[in-house]
Amino acid sequence: MKILINVLWSSILGVSCCTSNGISQNANTTTTKTEIMENNSSQPSQGRRGAMRTVEGNKIIRTVDASQLPFTIGEEFTDENQQFILLIKNFNKPTLSAKINTVEKGRNLRINQIILPDGSADGPFSREMKYTKKQSGTYKIVFGKNLMAEGKLTGNISVTVE
Repeated sequence: MKILINVLWSSILGVSCCTSNGISQNANTTTTKTEIMENNSSQPSQGRRGAMRTVEGNKIIRTVDASQLPFTIGEEFTDENQQFILLIKNFNKPTLSAKINTVEKGRNLRINQIILPDGSADGPFSREMKYTKKQSGTYKIVFGKNLMAEGKLTGNISVTVE
């Protein structure tokens, strides 16, 4: 049933993030290489590229290279206390934007922070953000629950990053 819901959700949003190429696991961490779909309709033949997925406790961490921008990536929150952290390596463009997409209305979800390469942070944001680059390197975008609002966090999301 869970697979059927995930397939239907992916079809509705047009998000493709469903193949696993390898899984390594220990007691606290699970790492999976998954695929992301480029968000570039002018070059559909380029297909997909990989994104590493690691789960550490209540944190889902996806790592991508900035050369893959723009893209849309899917994820599922299975616990009300989870965070989704998107690491974008080698970022050197003038702006970074992200938008959370959900099928369900009323979800308690926002972009909590953007962490810059020097470790400084900015946020919180709403479901969308556009950030002007201050430095080059690895940026982290943290998605999670808005502690000042009601609603459920669990369920499927997709994030469009440009």
